[in-house]
Amino acid sequence: MKKILKVILIIIGLICFSQCKRKVDISNGIAYNGKPKIDIDSLKHLDSLDIDFQLRGNCYAFSSEKNAKKSNGEAHSENIAKPNNGKFEKELFGLYLSENELQKVYKNKIGHTLYLINTTDKNIDLSAQDSRLDIKAEVKSKVGLWTEITYLPSSWCGNSYHTITLGSDEYWEFVQPIFKGSFKTALRYKLELEDNTIVSNEIIAFINPEQMDSEKKEGHNAINIMDPYNE
Repeated sequence: MKKILKVILIIIGLICFSQCKRKVDISNGIAYNGKPKIDIDSLKHLDSLDIDFQLRGNCYAFSSEKNAKKSNGEAHSENIAKPNNGKFEKELFGLYLSENELQKVYKNKIGHTLYLINTTDKNIDLSAQDSRLDIKAEVKSKVGLWTEITYLPSSWCGNSYHTITLGSDEYWEFVQPIFKGSFKTALRYKLELEDNTIVSNEIIAFINPEQMDSEKKEGHNAINIMDPYNE
């Protein structure tokens, strides 16, 4: 009985740690409201994404030329940090999900635009694996707990792990799929840091319940030794 109680307390503690860790949401400080980045006729041929498993995280980025560090052999993304040029308000660091900025993703699917913004006066270093940032999508479960619906595969190659820099007054832009499913819920994106968690604004989304099952993953089959990922 004591062992069972101990396990229950550990589980409760882990849930509390993940749910209660200090969250930083900058959306209230953003007045920006974008428009679709694709024409109406093209939108008619796109569909939302209907899946029953967790997607691999796909927020890839790299530092602008002035902040790029010497490579140790890791893969570099072509998604280079862009200058803010007044697009977003000053003194912000965080994620912002722009529902109105629709774009094409995965050849024939529709997505919306996610921004990681730094309009502070300091450069911010972030951990990455082959330019993939630790950004995940999460939704509220039926009992109201935030639950991840994407995952980050781990590389077996030490050279994959590196640091990229989001410079002062710069931002990155990512296209994330709009999901389709039977379960209506709230969705947001998060970036976990050492001392806090950066979260985006929440939107209404429809997913399939299987997407909350961490045992059901997209998976990946490495095609050669240069591909250090097995899931």
